[in-house]
Amino acid sequence: MTPNQPTNPCIVFDPIPYHGGSKVATLLAIKQVNRQQHSTCNPSTGNPTNDKASIKDTHLFQRPSKAVRFKDTHFYVLSACKQSWLNSEDTSSSALWLPKGLATRTQGLYYWVKQVYLSLYLLAFTLIIWLSQGKKPTSILLASGPGVDFAGYVVGKLLSIRVIQLIHGPVGKSRAVQWCLMQGHACFYLQSSMRTLLDCLQVTSLPKHFMPFANGLDEQNLPSRHRFSANPHQVQFFWAASLLKWKGLDLLLHATAITPLNQSSSVQVCYIKPQHANLEQSKIDTTIKPIHWHHQPENLDDIRAQSDVYISTSINEPFGLSTLEALFSGLIVVIPQDGAFWDRHLKDGVHCVKYEANNANSLSQVMSDISRDIKRFYAIAQSGKELAATYLAKECYREIVNAIKADPLQSHQQAMTAERSGEES
Repeated sequence: MTPNQPTNPCIVFDPIPYHGGSKVATLLAIKQVNRQQHSTCNPSTGNPTNDKASIKDTHLFQRPSKAVRFKDTHFYVLSACKQSWLNSEDTSSSALWLPKGLATRTQGLYYWVKQVYLSLYLLAFTLIIWLSQGKKPTSILLASGPGVDFAGYVVGKLLSIRVIQLIHGPVGKSRAVQWCLMQGHACFYLQSSMRTLLDCLQVTSLPKHFMPFANGLDEQNLPSRHRFSANPHQVQFFWAASLLKWKGLDLLLHATAITPLNQSSSVQVCYIKPQHANLEQSKIDTTIKPIHWHHQPENLDDIRAQSDVYISTSINEPFGLSTLEALFSGLIVVIPQDGAFWDRHLKDGVHCVKYEANNANSLSQVMSDISRDIKRFYAIAQSGKELAATYLAKECYREIVNAIKADPLQSHQQAMTAERSGEES
């Protein structure tokens, strides 16, 4: 590092005690920060674009002409799931210890006890980083949701550190969440979260410090390409998600049980079992013969590349990074008609095959149709692959990168202006 390349310490606060898609997407965004960026993502749609002129003067965090642009950013992660952050040279991970009695509290008195505990913990962590590095952290990156990340806003307020919020899913309607969102800090949200954001803030349009984004794929670690087998009767289905009920494993099991598959066909189920999650989970069923179970496999990319058909059973998925990876890999993608992101952005029979949401018979029919004549669906896989190639991390996370690397003083002034505007409205 040279003297004219100042360091940019950024705190990442992650109080969720299990691995998930939001962590994967956040880590992808982090990886882009110290790389050269050339393209942009259209903020009005969340879709990738290379047309810089079309988005001129619409962003809160455009590159300032005279402001300092930090060229070396290091992320200090405080996480309740430390192992999710270990594969990046740009991060230093520390474990966040949560008492079992507080880990699953989401409301009531114990929620506030939990937030006081987390605020003190994060405050101490931030001060330690400040003292050890001899430089005040320039930002706190939050990616779990404003209600969960409440402590990050408290510490940001106490130490006058700007907050950058990534919203990967719907937000709850509460005064605590509303207070966080109205602090004027940069909030990047998936389009599927917009309705809940409007409801929470009780507004008809979001303030200027809210910016949409779409998730993207890392060009330096793209999913392996799939090639269909010479034997069209040997169809391999693929499913990858956590065991949380809303991910729909039960629907897949039901559909598979009633689908007459060839003996050479199988269903590869790759799953994550969340720990300390206060949410209902599905159970694996090893009695269904066509299914092969893989618990958080390290060779997930190989399993996907060797499969032919990707099945999503998640209902109202905020984005669906696994779906994007399957599209890029060249699998035949099967998704529910649920009005979620990919249902709106993919055309049935063109980029994917759709089935009636929460209907095992409908999913079973699609599985049967594909297994009987998979060649008929090759063109769909090709179209999906071409569309997925437009969702690249360097493009989609461009504005998040700009926010992280922006001049802290300028960002603080913008946040104060946005906060005052919110109070006046």
